[in-house]
Amino acid sequence: MTELTREQYLQTVRDEASKLAAVDADQLLLPLPHIDGWTVHNVVGHTGWVNRWVALTVNAELDDPPERALVPEPPAGTDVIPWFEESVRLVLEALESNEPDRQVGTFTGPQPVSWWTRRMAHETSMHRWDAEASFTSPEPIDAAIARDGVEEIFEIFAPARLQFETLQGNGETIHLHATDIDDGEWLITLGAEKIEWERSHTKADVAAKGPVSDLLLLLWSRLPPSRLDTFGDASLLDRWQQAATF
Repeated sequence: MTELTREQYLQTVRDEASKLAAVDADQLLLPLPHIDGWTVHNVVGHTGWVNRWVALTVNAELDDPPERALVPEPPAGTDVIPWFEESVRLVLEALESNEPDRQVGTFTGPQPVSWWTRRMAHETSMHRWDAEASFTSPEPIDAAIARDGVEEIFEIFAPARLQFETLQGNGETIHLHATDIDDGEWLITLGAEKIEWERSHTKADVAAKGPVSDLLLLLWSRLPPSRLDTFGDASLLDRWQQAATF
């Protein structure tokens, strides 16, 4: 597996943010088909809010984290687009001007700035896809980014943020098989105390097969299992998606 570089993550933020900022004014009120109650305006505003909060966090001292109340709410109407563009500049400046190994706050405790650089590449990619899904067939997430995004879920979100009680199991297994890259197979095991994963071509209780972007979207509850080739006990995929709806 080839690790992605800092510049690849930063360029992903630039590229995906540019696409998100390009939505038309008349598209802002369109509803998202996969997130109840959200519009394109919500997606743009949310991503801009996160950008600003991350910029404050990365620039702050570890022992003096910023208050979330310091970040203003997104403006109404079309003003949200330039507000979002300004937030992209702020977060990129913060990520680029701080040393990658400098320790800063995150929702998993102290981590290096590089942790946020990776996280924001995935945050921006996913929300660009969210917005496009309201008015077109969305462009897939870049395969290299999507592959890394799958493993980010296992490394960061499965231990800390998923609703584990939904996934607590007795050794049930899920196999993910990406059809468009060479190194895209994973085995997930649902245990009584934690979720375990490995890169593996192993038979499981259920398998989901498709492009790696679709696998990532499946794990983030953006696409239903029916959009992929599935084999076995698909209820395990439903349980995963219930746990990932936050």
